[in-house]
Formats: sequence, structure tokens, C-alpha cells
Amino acid sequence: MLPQTVMRMLEARFHPRRKAVGEFIVVGHVVWGGESTRPVVQAAAGLPRGKGATLLSKVQYLVSISACESFERLRALRSQFWSFVEV
Repeated sequence: MLPQTVMRMLEARFHPRRKAVGEFIVVGHVVWGGESTRPVVQAAAGLPRGKGATLLSKVQYLVSISACESFERLRALRSQFWSFVEV
């Protein structure tokens, strides 16, 4: 029998006018699973070029500084402009 792989995913959202306004842009997804213990950042479909690349690089930065507990740390991130929601 093959071991089951648990896959976890967070949706990275950017709130251009702060979270309180309610508008957000889905920048990408942060995925944990498979053989690697490190998460993979995937760009969202339809992410605009230019500014979208800048936003995606910010997500990659936030993932890199959250270290080994990145899933929990990203979900608990206190930011007016970023949120990470489990999907």
C-alpha cells in the first residue's frame, strides 16, 4: 500500500485598499505536498504582467521568511494588505 500524501494549499490574496474594504486580488497559491517539504508558489491564472510579477515575488518573499512553519505563520500573518486563506 502506498503512503497517503497530504496536500495543503493557501490562496495568497493582496488587498490593494486594505482588508477592511473587502476587495482583493488572488496572486497565487502556496502548495505543500508531494515529496518536498518546502512549499511551491504558483501564480494565479490571469495574474496581470508587470505588477503581477511584483506581487508574486512578494508572496515568494513572505514564504521564504516564514521558514519551517510557513503554513501556520502565513495564515496568522498580520497585514493590512496580505492574507493567506486555506483552500
